[in-house]
Amino acid sequence: MKHLVVICHPRRKSFTQTIGRSYAQAVEALGNEVVVRDLYRLRFDPVLGESELLDAEKRHVPSAVRREQRHLAEAGAVAFFYPLWWAFMPAMMKGYIDRVLASGFAYDIRDDEMVPRLSGKKALIFTSSGADMAYLRRSKQWSSMRLLEEDNILSLCGIELIEHLHFASVLPDLPKRSLDKHLAIVAGAVEKHWGKAPVAQG
Repeated sequence: MKHLVVICHPRRKSFTQTIGRSYAQAVEALGNEVVVRDLYRLRFDPVLGESELLDAEKRHVPSAVRREQRHLAEAGAVAFFYPLWWAFMPAMMKGYIDRVLASGFAYDIRDDEMVPRLSGKKALIFTSSGADMAYLRRSKQWSSMRLLEEDNILSLCGIELIEHLHFASVLPDLPKRSLDKHLAIVAGAVEKHWGKAPVAQG
């Protein structure tokens, strides 16, 4: 099975980058095909253009967006890696969703209802924050963020979210023992969802 890994963090050696690359390597080691899309290194343009909002017959979908849609269409599983900034995903990731999970690709509108077009795909989300979980829950940021991700983005496109792992209290000077612990959690997620046996290609 083809796995798509979408990483969103400007710092090359960030925690987000580290766990994203570790996940990709672990999935690939099981015999799966893995495609990593590092949005900042790709210089992905998150700005949705006016022409992308026109009717299907007149809509212009830039080649860069079509490329990302092709990667997603070919994948059976997708994993998203990003930090929480102001209780939500970075603008770069939101722009990726706005442009890639677009009408006519990720869903259709029929009789004023959204009809998913990406059913059958599975997703994992890996996020991090400097704040601890107690604060995220007390401020209701955690529940509101998950409501948007699960009920108003992925599920409306037909993508099943099988797990969301969040790493709280992650600061730039994260001790090595804490990083190793978090990497073990990522490895455990790979084993839990994909590690029983190598998945056949196709």
